[in-house]
Amino acid sequence: MTVILVDPRRPSLVPVEAVELLGGEVQYTEEMPIKVPWSLPSARPLFTGGQDAPAPVLLSSDRQHPEVRARLAAGERLIAVPDPQPGERLVDAVAIMDRLRTAGPWESEQTHDSLRRYLLEETYELFDAVRGGNLQELRDELGDVLLQVLFHARIAEEAQRDSFTIDDVADALVRKLGNRVPAVLAGESISLEDQLAQWEERKSLETSTRVSCVDDVPTGQPALALAQKVIARVRNAGLPAELIPASIVTVTVAAEKDAENELRTALLEFMDTVRAVERAIEASRRAADVPSQLDTAAPLGAVSEQEWRRHWPAPHGVSVELPLVPELISEDDPLDDVDTVHIDSGDEEFDVPELAVDDVELVEPELDQSSSVEPQ
Repeated sequence: MTVILVDPRRPSLVPVEAVELLGGEVQYTEEMPIKVPWSLPSARPLFTGGQDAPAPVLLSSDRQHPEVRARLAAGERLIAVPDPQPGERLVDAVAIMDRLRTAGPWESEQTHDSLRRYLLEETYELFDAVRGGNLQELRDELGDVLLQVLFHARIAEEAQRDSFTIDDVADALVRKLGNRVPAVLAGESISLEDQLAQWEERKSLETSTRVSCVDDVPTGQPALALAQKVIARVRNAGLPAELIPASIVTVTVAAEKDAENELRTALLEFMDTVRAVERAIEASRRAADVPSQLDTAAPLGAVSEQEWRRHWPAPHGVSVELPLVPELISEDDPLDDVDTVHIDSGDEEFDVPELAVDDVELVEPELDQSSSVEPQ
């Protein structure tokens, strides 16, 4: 006498050792989908109450069924599918999402754009759950964020171009993790410092196509988070801290001001400045007779503090060109020893090396009519 237990989600999948037994006389419990016993040569439903002589094989998907428990208690042999593996319920979630997208009046009309506000809302709720420390709330909020992932992936299946599925999303993640931390996944012993260094090194290789150090920064995030990301990027790229404007380092919150919008505007302007300076640095490295479209052999790469300072725009639109040529600067007459001339540009003062007038290009700033600042 044998009891065969199958997975209720996939009842047609049976263990190999049960295949031969299912070819003989079989009884099945009432929760089994009818298509399963119909595919067997000699299967009949289980009638409790002793009306039927028991068949040598009982097929069920319910371990808690009274007859299953009784036969197992009597010592009958058990053949069961392996215990569920982590992630198996994700398959059910994907199937439900597919059904909702197909048959749900609301779900079928949604787009990536229409779901943006829900994604943001669920992310904030997850963040609050993490801070709150309630694990049940955390579980529920993680499910809500997972729903957004499944929803967007299901919508992407219908795209006319560049469509993808939830499996493609998972595959991209698996490949990324495999590339970022191969030592850990290979079972090698590695220190925390080495793992972090390996992660950053391999991440930089993945993002080697960036033109600017501020490329790929999501500008839709809150302004404070955007400021942190941008400042970290430019500092890692070697930009001196004093070139970062105070308008993105210090935030003033007042009732009559939109601090969020002002900070975001200042950040976007700063990012444009960084890109412009990077282009200027790239142009300065390129031979004069080589068009930029043809000079693709070497990316911008590392930028020194001297290059950042040399090409960074001066305050208030006063552009001071310091031509670093042998005729002006030599080992016998270093730039650091040149006397300085004081430039007062309104509310800000700074010093520049004193050079011949012909060597200094002053660009007249575009000022508002109300401004009292004049170029010196």
